[in-house]
Amino acid sequence: MGWWIGSPALGASENVVWRKLANRTQGSRAVGGCLYLTETRLLFMPTHLDAITGGKRWETPLAQLRSLGQQSPDGGVFSGGLRTRLRIDTDAGTELFVINKIDEVIAKLDTARPS
Repeated sequence: MGWWIGSPALGASENVVWRKLANRTQGSRAVGGCLYLTETRLLFMPTHLDAITGGKRWETPLAQLRSLGQQSPDGGVFSGGLRTRLRIDTDAGTELFVINKIDEVIAKLDTARPS
């Protein structure tokens, strides 16, 4: 995405088909960055500043997506918990993202999941 957020490393035949700015809940903080969708994976890339301060990349194959939904606010001031968050359940666990237009995002990601 440029100088503020790095682009994900993609496979030879892999393309980004959708992306949206998001904050990923990581422990007790929300890490700024971007959520990317390719034909095979869902990835999160932190901003360069957040990466320097401990923000981690995240990814999962689309085949490991189990459910998508909304997580109600839990009061976490620095983790994004004051807002309703996107909840992504995978084989490896649950990830939460602060993202605008959650219903549209869920619909987009749901259509990308393999049948």
